[in-house]
Amino acid sequence: MKKTGMRFFAALLLALCASAVMTARRADAAAPPAFELLWRDAETRGLAWRTFDAAGKPLDAADFPDPPIPPGRGAPFVQKAPLGSLWKLFVYLWLVETDHPAPPYRCAGARGKTPGAAKLREEEAYCCDPGQSIDRDAALVRSCGLFFAPDRLGLTAAAWRDFWRAGAMSMTSTASTASASWLADLAMMRPETVVTPAGILRALEAAPPRAREKAMAILLATAFGANGEAGLARHMGGQSRVKTFSWFRPDDGGRRYGGGAGWLADGTPVWFAGEGTGQQVMAKFGKTLAAALPATRTPLAPGCVRVRLFARHPLTRVERAGGGRADAGTLRGDYVAVFEKGKNAATRLPFRAGGEIRLSLENGRPRLEARLGLDDYVARVLDREADATATEAARALAVVVRAYLLDKAAKHGNCLVIEDSSHTQRVSANPPSAAARVVAGFTSGLVLAGAPVGFHGDKAGENRMAWTEALAAGKAGKSWDVILRDAFPKARLAALHDPTGLDCRPFPAAERWLGARAEGWRRALRERLPGFEPPPPPQICLLPYGNPFSEQDRNRIHLRALKTVEDRIALAHEYLHLGLAGHPSGHDEALVERWARNLAGDLTGNLPENGHE
Repeated sequence: MKKTGMRFFAALLLALCASAVMTARRADAAAPPAFELLWRDAETRGLAWRTFDAAGKPLDAADFPDPPIPPGRGAPFVQKAPLGSLWKLFVYLWLVETDHPAPPYRCAGARGKTPGAAKLREEEAYCCDPGQSIDRDAALVRSCGLFFAPDRLGLTAAAWRDFWRAGAMSMTSTASTASASWLADLAMMRPETVVTPAGILRALEAAPPRAREKAMAILLATAFGANGEAGLARHMGGQSRVKTFSWFRPDDGGRRYGGGAGWLADGTPVWFAGEGTGQQVMAKFGKTLAAALPATRTPLAPGCVRVRLFARHPLTRVERAGGGRADAGTLRGDYVAVFEKGKNAATRLPFRAGGEIRLSLENGRPRLEARLGLDDYVARVLDREADATATEAARALAVVVRAYLLDKAAKHGNCLVIEDSSHTQRVSANPPSAAARVVAGFTSGLVLAGAPVGFHGDKAGENRMAWTEALAAGKAGKSWDVILRDAFPKARLAALHDPTGLDCRPFPAAERWLGARAEGWRRALRERLPGFEPPPPPQICLLPYGNPFSEQDRNRIHLRALKTVEDRIALAHEYLHLGLAGHPSGHDEALVERWARNLAGDLTGNLPENGHE
């Protein structure tokens, strides 16, 4: 009897263990994946869906046509996801495209222990410190919901509906339009709204191009972790332009669920999510995300960089590759630059031009000037100064090259002007190699902020990276962002257009100087410059380095000094940009520069002794 009882309890224990194992297996099978990813496939125009476990190991991969045929269980058409903070992105897009007034939100710093005061303090923590204010672009990056509140902005349900219905008309199918119909309902713009990932992608595709481009430029700033380290930028460089979100799983309200949605740098819409906050998911699955997504087909970033080629090598003539002098004007095809004979210098250098290089005569000598896009310039410097196939070192150098250009180049109209020289940065006269294009594209929009930077072939120093040391660090397994951090401990990796990273050191002398003259300019500007509306007295910030610029949303001007006539012109130029913020004339750099020079010619009075206080 005793043995029988023991056998019975042993069998019962075994059965219970087996049942527990089966239950655990069923629970594991039913558990949602740790990371989910959806994007629009450029080749098929369908949707690509990938899921992963907590270690980043692929669980499932599927590609669906769009509009869909009846999808299987777990497809992106039937998955449920919270909208979370993404509603703020759609309000931002509406504000930009409609040019609707969006006054800054001022943080009151609510006091007291009432639930309302506590909630306000919690929400303002995403916005600004008590007594400070936040503008539209910074509010998007910091996810300040109080700024985007529809009632505060005077946003009506009818205006919202009409705007997004017009955007939905650009979609290719009625099925696509129907899946994003929630977007036209202003009442749905709240974090708890549950939609499908496919619907979110289609809503992103309804964004007007101008507003989308503006959002993409601003959203690059979300790719960085604390102090510009690691984050999504390590794995994706400048390719991620997403708004993060954090909420709860629709099927389990107690579990945090976050991620991001937006675009890749080439405009590909993307959505991803997992357990945790949006920033936590990006930090944990950044490498997985970068490996799963297709390589972006990003054209090199536009812009205007004017480069005098061979600035310190006297040219005697430019020949066609087949012989004979090249005619002055735009060059297309193969050519040879012929230099004065020197001890160690080559006297003939072949190059190819595709319309970006112009030949002219200056004091009887030939002059070659290239007009390049920003990333095209970066790629050509990589080819001339380094080895773009050394990926990590080349990525680090590309960021330095871009930051140096923006700091040191002169500004003429809407172009940056710099020489091709060993005293600045040497530039290849030939189109960039494929490797250099890839590296420049990967780092597109990334700079170093907080200190001036430079590089040298083999001599490192304060605020100067040595290419040989970067090369050795890359070969030793260091990533490009770590190479930068080691070389520039006083600088931080940043987005070129980061509205949250712009500190302002007051420049009161420049504010007084401008204030004393602006009133006298206004009558002439109103009468003779269409579209000019006098801005409120702007805040002027002292730049430690770099070119002057203005922030229209913050009514700020950033200026290095006020010592010369060129400084006056720069201040007048940026003031005009503020006054023309709502008019197409504000985009005409030649017109703005001409007016700024006219204003500077009328200015009288003494400058501050040192340019600032």
